[in-house]
Amino acid sequence: MEIITLTKKQFDNLEEYPLPAYLFVAESKLYILKTTNKWETNNKLLKKFHITSGQSFNNKLQTIKTLIDCKEVINIKEMVLPEKIAIVDNQIVGYTMELVPSINLEEALSSDEISIERKIKYLYQIGVILEKMEHVRQYTELKDFYLNDIHENNFIVDLKTDSVRVIDTDSCKINNINTLTIGSKYLQGNTIIRDIQKYKQEKTFVYGCSFLPSKDTDLYCYIIIILNFLYGGDIEKLEVEELYDYLEYLSQIGIDKKLVNSFKKIISNAPNENPYKLLEGLVKFYGRTNKNVYKCNRKR
Repeated sequence: MEIITLTKKQFDNLEEYPLPAYLFVAESKLYILKTTNKWETNNKLLKKFHITSGQSFNNKLQTIKTLIDCKEVINIKEMVLPEKIAIVDNQIVGYTMELVPSINLEEALSSDEISIERKIKYLYQIGVILEKMEHVRQYTELKDFYLNDIHENNFIVDLKTDSVRVIDTDSCKINNINTLTIGSKYLQGNTIIRDIQKYKQEKTFVYGCSFLPSKDTDLYCYIIIILNFLYGGDIEKLEVEELYDYLEYLSQIGIDKKLVNSFKKIISNAPNENPYKLLEGLVKFYGRTNKNVYKCNRKR
Protein backbone atom coordinates (compact mmCIF):
# COMPACT_ATOMS: atom_id res chain seq x y z
CA MET A 1 0.00 0.00 0.00
CA GLU A 2 1.41 3.36 -1.05
CA ILE A 3 1.33 6.55 0.98
CA ILE A 4 1.90 10.22 0.26
CA THR A 5 3.31 12.45 2.98
CA LEU A 6 2.82 16.21 3.28
CA THR A 7 3.86 18.76 5.84
CA LYS A 8 1.15 21.00 7.26
CA LYS A 9 2.64 23.89 5.29
CA GLN A 10 2.44 21.91 2.04
CA PHE A 11 -1.14 20.92 2.80
CA ASP A 12 -2.18 24.49 3.67
CA ASN A 13 -0.96 25.60 0.23
CA LEU A 14 -3.23 23.17 -1.61
CA GLU A 15 -6.14 24.59 -3.62
CA GLU A 16 -9.59 23.42 -2.54
CA TYR A 17 -11.47 21.57 -5.27
CA PRO A 18 -14.71 23.45 -6.09
CA LEU A 19 -17.96 21.51 -5.73
CA PRO A 20 -21.38 22.55 -7.07
CA ALA A 21 -23.18 24.92 -4.69
CA TYR A 22 -26.07 22.47 -4.20
CA LEU A 23 -23.73 19.65 -3.15
CA PHE A 24 -23.17 19.61 0.60
CA VAL A 25 -20.46 17.24 1.86
CA ALA A 26 -20.33 17.05 5.64
CA GLU A 27 -17.54 14.55 6.30
CA SER A 28 -14.68 15.81 4.14
CA LYS A 29 -13.16 18.35 1.76
CA LEU A 30 -11.40 17.83 -1.56
CA TYR A 31 -8.10 19.44 -2.55
CA ILE A 32 -6.09 19.55 -5.78
CA LEU A 33 -2.71 17.89 -5.40
CA LYS A 34 -0.03 18.24 -8.07
CA THR A 35 2.09 15.11 -8.40
CA THR A 36 5.18 14.52 -10.50
CA ASN A 37 6.13 11.24 -12.13
CA LYS A 38 9.54 11.60 -13.80
CA TRP A 39 8.93 14.49 -16.25
CA GLU A 40 5.15 14.37 -16.10
CA THR A 41 2.99 16.46 -13.77
CA ASN A 42 -0.54 15.28 -12.96
CA ASN A 43 -3.28 16.64 -10.78
CA LYS A 44 -4.82 14.32 -8.21
CA LEU A 45 -7.60 14.82 -5.71
CA LEU A 46 -6.87 14.59 -2.01
CA LYS A 47 -9.88 13.76 0.13
CA LYS A 48 -9.33 14.95 3.69
CA PHE A 49 -11.75 13.82 6.38
CA HIS A 50 -12.76 16.28 9.07
CA ILE A 51 -12.68 13.58 11.78
CA THR A 52 -9.48 11.52 11.66
CA SER A 53 -9.79 9.36 14.77
CA GLY A 54 -12.27 7.07 16.49
CA GLN A 55 -14.26 4.04 15.42
CA SER A 56 -15.99 5.62 12.42
CA PHE A 57 -12.71 6.85 10.90
CA ASN A 58 -10.97 3.53 11.55
CA ASN A 59 -13.85 1.77 9.80
CA LYS A 60 -13.54 4.12 6.82
CA LEU A 61 -9.76 3.69 6.76
CA GLN A 62 -10.02 -0.10 6.63
CA THR A 63 -12.32 0.21 3.61
CA ILE A 64 -9.89 2.57 1.86
CA LYS A 65 -6.88 0.33 2.52
CA THR A 66 -8.73 -2.72 1.20
CA LEU A 67 -9.78 -0.88 -1.95
CA ILE A 68 -6.16 0.13 -2.57
CA ASP A 69 -4.86 -3.38 -1.98
CA CYS A 70 -7.58 -4.97 -4.15
CA LYS A 71 -7.45 -2.51 -7.05
CA GLU A 72 -6.06 -5.09 -9.49
CA VAL A 73 -8.61 -7.68 -8.42
CA ILE A 74 -11.50 -5.24 -8.82
CA ASN A 75 -10.24 -4.03 -12.21
CA ILE A 76 -13.28 -1.84 -12.99
CA LYS A 77 -12.10 1.26 -14.85
CA GLU A 78 -15.35 3.10 -14.13
CA MET A 79 -14.59 3.14 -10.39
CA VAL A 80 -12.54 6.07 -9.08
CA LEU A 81 -10.71 4.11 -6.40
CA PRO A 82 -8.37 5.36 -3.66
CA GLU A 83 -4.73 5.36 -4.80
CA LYS A 84 -2.61 6.39 -1.81
CA ILE A 85 -3.12 7.03 1.90
CA ALA A 86 -2.56 10.73 2.64
CA ILE A 87 -0.53 11.68 5.72
CA VAL A 88 -0.13 15.25 6.98
CA ASP A 89 2.36 15.88 9.77
CA ASN A 90 2.47 12.17 10.66
CA GLN A 91 -1.31 11.80 10.85
CA ILE A 92 -3.47 9.88 8.36
CA VAL A 93 -6.07 12.35 7.11
CA GLY A 94 -7.51 10.73 3.97
CA TYR A 95 -6.45 9.50 0.56
CA THR A 96 -5.65 10.53 -2.98
CA MET A 97 -7.44 9.52 -6.17
CA GLU A 98 -7.70 10.35 -9.84
CA LEU A 99 -8.98 13.83 -10.71
CA VAL A 100 -11.57 13.38 -13.47
CA PRO A 101 -12.77 16.40 -15.50
CA SER A 102 -16.47 15.84 -15.03
CA ILE A 103 -19.94 16.97 -14.11
CA ASN A 104 -22.09 15.39 -11.44
CA LEU A 105 -24.67 12.85 -12.67
CA GLU A 106 -27.51 14.71 -10.96
CA GLU A 107 -26.51 17.83 -12.89
CA ALA A 108 -26.30 15.86 -16.15
CA LEU A 109 -29.73 14.27 -15.69
CA SER A 110 -31.37 17.64 -15.04
CA SER A 111 -29.57 19.52 -17.83
CA ASP A 112 -31.64 20.83 -20.78
CA GLU A 113 -28.50 20.73 -22.91
CA ILE A 114 -28.12 16.94 -22.73
CA SER A 115 -30.41 14.79 -24.85
CA ILE A 116 -32.72 12.16 -23.38
CA GLU A 117 -30.81 9.53 -25.36
CA ARG A 118 -27.56 10.45 -23.61
CA LYS A 119 -29.25 10.53 -20.20
CA ILE A 120 -30.66 7.05 -20.72
CA LYS A 121 -27.15 5.97 -21.79
CA TYR A 122 -25.79 7.23 -18.46
CA LEU A 123 -28.42 5.24 -16.56
CA TYR A 124 -27.56 2.20 -18.68
CA GLN A 125 -23.89 2.55 -17.77
CA ILE A 126 -24.64 2.39 -14.04
CA GLY A 127 -26.22 -1.00 -14.65
CA VAL A 128 -23.10 -2.12 -16.51
CA ILE A 129 -20.95 -1.14 -13.52
CA LEU A 130 -23.19 -3.16 -11.19
CA GLU A 131 -22.95 -6.15 -13.52
CA LYS A 132 -19.15 -5.88 -13.47
CA MET A 133 -19.28 -5.88 -9.67
CA GLU A 134 -21.40 -9.02 -9.80
CA HIS A 135 -18.67 -10.65 -11.91
CA VAL A 136 -16.08 -9.63 -9.29
CA ARG A 137 -18.17 -11.30 -6.59
CA GLN A 138 -18.59 -14.45 -8.67
CA TYR A 139 -15.06 -14.91 -9.99
CA THR A 140 -12.69 -13.43 -7.39
CA GLU A 141 -12.11 -13.69 -3.65
CA LEU A 142 -14.14 -10.48 -3.10
CA LYS A 143 -17.46 -12.18 -2.36
CA ASP A 144 -18.78 -9.26 -0.31
CA PHE A 145 -18.39 -6.20 -2.54
CA TYR A 146 -21.20 -3.65 -2.90
CA LEU A 147 -21.36 0.08 -3.63
CA ASN A 148 -23.88 0.56 -0.81
CA ASP A 149 -24.43 4.35 -1.01
CA ILE A 150 -25.83 4.52 -4.55
CA HIS A 151 -27.41 7.83 -5.50
CA GLU A 152 -27.12 10.47 -8.21
CA ASN A 153 -24.39 12.48 -6.51
CA ASN A 154 -22.05 9.51 -6.15
CA PHE A 155 -21.65 9.25 -9.92
CA ILE A 156 -19.98 11.63 -12.33
CA VAL A 157 -19.92 11.95 -16.12
CA ASP A 158 -16.35 11.94 -17.43
CA LEU A 159 -16.18 14.86 -19.87
CA LYS A 160 -13.37 13.23 -21.88
CA THR A 161 -15.24 10.01 -22.58
CA ASP A 162 -18.88 11.00 -21.90
CA SER A 163 -19.15 7.98 -19.63
CA VAL A 164 -20.34 7.43 -16.07
CA ARG A 165 -17.89 6.75 -13.24
CA VAL A 166 -18.36 5.96 -9.56
CA ILE A 167 -16.97 8.29 -6.90
CA ASP A 168 -16.97 8.20 -3.08
CA THR A 169 -16.05 4.54 -3.22
CA ASP A 170 -14.95 4.72 0.43
CA SER A 171 -18.64 4.22 1.28
CA CYS A 172 -18.71 0.75 -0.23
CA LYS A 173 -18.88 -2.61 1.52
CA ILE A 174 -15.94 -4.87 0.77
CA ASN A 175 -14.83 -8.29 1.95
CA ASN A 176 -16.45 -8.13 5.39
CA ILE A 177 -13.73 -5.83 6.72
CA ASN A 178 -16.21 -3.05 7.58
CA THR A 179 -17.05 -3.30 11.27
CA LEU A 180 -19.77 -0.71 10.78
CA THR A 181 -22.15 -0.25 7.85
CA ILE A 182 -21.90 3.22 6.33
CA GLY A 183 -25.18 5.05 5.74
CA SER A 184 -26.84 5.26 2.34
CA LYS A 185 -29.15 8.00 1.06
CA TYR A 186 -31.82 5.65 -0.25
CA LEU A 187 -31.50 3.03 2.52
CA GLN A 188 -32.97 4.92 5.44
CA GLY A 189 -35.38 3.25 7.85
CA ASN A 190 -38.56 5.07 6.94
CA THR A 191 -38.75 4.04 3.29
CA ILE A 192 -40.97 1.93 1.06
CA ILE A 193 -38.76 -1.12 1.75
CA ARG A 194 -38.97 -1.01 5.54
CA ASP A 195 -41.30 -4.06 5.76
CA ILE A 196 -39.79 -6.16 2.96
CA GLN A 197 -37.87 -9.11 4.39
CA LYS A 198 -35.21 -9.49 1.67
CA TYR A 199 -33.70 -6.18 2.80
CA LYS A 200 -31.88 -7.13 6.00
CA GLN A 201 -32.06 -4.43 8.64
CA GLU A 202 -28.96 -3.15 10.39
CA LYS A 203 -29.23 -3.56 14.16
CA THR A 204 -26.78 -0.86 15.27
CA PHE A 205 -28.17 2.01 13.15
CA VAL A 206 -24.77 3.70 13.15
CA TYR A 207 -24.35 6.52 10.58
CA GLY A 208 -28.11 6.55 10.02
CA CYS A 209 -27.82 3.23 8.23
CA SER A 210 -30.81 0.93 8.37
CA PHE A 211 -30.09 -1.86 5.87
CA LEU A 212 -27.14 -4.17 5.28
CA PRO A 213 -25.53 -3.80 1.83
CA SER A 214 -26.37 -6.56 -0.63
CA LYS A 215 -27.03 -7.16 -4.30
CA ASP A 216 -30.69 -6.40 -3.60
CA THR A 217 -29.96 -3.06 -1.89
CA ASP A 218 -27.56 -1.97 -4.67
CA LEU A 219 -30.15 -2.79 -7.35
CA TYR A 220 -32.90 -1.13 -5.30
CA CYS A 221 -30.93 2.13 -5.15
CA TYR A 222 -30.11 1.90 -8.86
CA ILE A 223 -33.77 1.45 -9.77
CA ILE A 224 -34.70 4.39 -7.53
CA ILE A 225 -32.30 6.56 -9.57
CA ILE A 226 -34.02 5.42 -12.79
CA LEU A 227 -37.51 6.00 -11.39
CA ASN A 228 -36.58 9.40 -9.94
CA PHE A 229 -35.45 10.40 -13.43
CA LEU A 230 -38.67 9.20 -15.05
CA TYR A 231 -40.95 10.53 -12.32
CA GLY A 232 -39.20 13.87 -11.96
CA GLY A 233 -39.24 13.70 -8.18
CA ASP A 234 -38.44 11.68 -5.09
CA ILE A 235 -40.13 8.40 -5.96
CA GLU A 236 -38.76 6.74 -2.81
CA LYS A 237 -40.97 8.99 -0.68
CA LEU A 238 -44.16 7.48 -2.07
CA GLU A 239 -46.07 4.82 -0.17
CA VAL A 240 -45.96 1.31 -1.61
CA GLU A 241 -49.51 1.58 -2.98
CA GLU A 242 -48.69 4.89 -4.70
CA LEU A 243 -45.52 3.46 -6.25
CA TYR A 244 -47.35 0.39 -7.48
CA ASP A 245 -50.02 2.60 -9.05
CA TYR A 246 -47.34 4.62 -10.84
CA LEU A 247 -45.69 1.47 -12.15
CA GLU A 248 -49.05 0.26 -13.45
CA TYR A 249 -49.36 3.58 -15.25
CA LEU A 250 -45.97 2.99 -16.89
CA SER A 251 -47.29 -0.29 -18.27
CA GLN A 252 -50.44 1.36 -19.53
CA ILE A 253 -48.58 3.97 -21.58
CA GLY A 254 -46.64 1.20 -23.33
CA ILE A 255 -43.36 0.77 -21.47
CA ASP A 256 -41.94 -2.75 -21.78
CA LYS A 257 -43.69 -4.95 -19.22
CA LYS A 258 -40.44 -6.83 -18.51
CA LEU A 259 -38.87 -3.54 -17.49
CA VAL A 260 -41.86 -2.53 -15.35
CA ASN A 261 -41.87 -5.96 -13.70
CA SER A 262 -38.18 -5.52 -12.81
CA PHE A 263 -39.14 -2.22 -11.17
CA LYS A 264 -41.96 -3.92 -9.23
CA LYS A 265 -39.58 -6.47 -7.74
CA ILE A 266 -38.00 -3.84 -5.49
CA ILE A 267 -41.22 -3.84 -3.42
CA SER A 268 -41.55 -7.63 -3.33
CA ASN A 269 -39.51 -10.41 -1.75
CA ALA A 270 -38.37 -11.69 -5.15
CA PRO A 271 -34.67 -11.06 -5.91
CA ASN A 272 -34.09 -7.71 -7.60
CA GLU A 273 -33.01 -7.68 -11.25
CA ASN A 274 -30.57 -5.43 -13.08
CA PRO A 275 -32.77 -3.75 -15.74
CA TYR A 276 -30.09 -1.91 -17.71
CA LYS A 277 -30.50 -3.87 -20.96
CA LEU A 278 -34.15 -2.79 -21.18
CA LEU A 279 -33.65 0.96 -20.66
CA GLU A 280 -33.15 2.03 -24.29
CA GLY A 281 -36.88 1.81 -25.00
CA LEU A 282 -37.61 4.52 -22.39
CA VAL A 283 -36.48 7.32 -24.71
CA LYS A 284 -39.80 7.66 -26.55
CA PHE A 285 -41.84 7.65 -23.33
CA TYR A 286 -39.90 10.31 -21.44
CA GLY A 287 -42.18 13.24 -20.64
CA ARG A 288 -45.28 11.09 -20.30
CA THR A 289 -43.64 9.46 -17.27
CA ASN A 290 -43.36 12.77 -15.37
CA LYS A 291 -45.33 12.95 -12.12
CA ASN A 292 -47.42 15.90 -13.30
CA VAL A 293 -48.54 14.09 -16.47
CA TYR A 294 -49.15 10.93 -14.48
CA LYS A 295 -51.26 12.72 -11.87
CA CYS A 296 -53.21 14.56 -14.55
CA ASN A 297 -54.04 11.28 -16.28
CA ARG A 298 -55.06 9.70 -13.00
CA LYS A 299 -57.66 12.44 -12.41
CA ARG A 300 -59.53 11.65 -15.61
